[in-house]
Amino acid sequence: MEDKEIIIDILTVANAISMAGKELLNGVLEKYNISFKEYYMLRHLEKSPGETQYNLLKYTMLTKSRANQIVGKLEKMGYLEKKIEMVGSLVKKPLYLTESGEKIVIEGVKEIYADTIKNMTGEEKFEYEIYRNKMVEILMDMRLTLGTKTPEYLKEK
Repeated sequence: MEDKEIIIDILTVANAISMAGKELLNGVLEKYNISFKEYYMLRHLEKSPGETQYNLLKYTMLTKSRANQIVGKLEKMGYLEKKIEMVGSLVKKPLYLTESGEKIVIEGVKEIYADTIKNMTGEEKFEYEIYRNKMVEILMDMRLTLGTKTPEYLKEK
């Protein structure tokens, strides 16, 4: 199998996982009136608190305009907040989840994980973790190839 075919297969699997995640999260998304992309941004901030909006663009691969819209909406809804920090003479506005934002992320993670492992044996759960870690490694390599910054929490895996 050629590298190109492997990458296409990985992207196909990643897309299928993303679509399945959306389906599993529908209840959570509807309950809090947010989209999957908005949830994804909250999830990223849960893993990397204090990210700037600029860095979120690199991680989420959203346009600047779309990221501004999402951050604005989530801020108005009370799910994230900007804190002003002075770094030398520069003003930075890192983003942090509020308690409400953390609650949404935790609820979503529990929903996905519970559904993922509900019918697995102990051995299958172990194999799932190995496979999951390998997929994270592959996706990190792909991000490097594409020149996209890898989130710190993925580097720890």
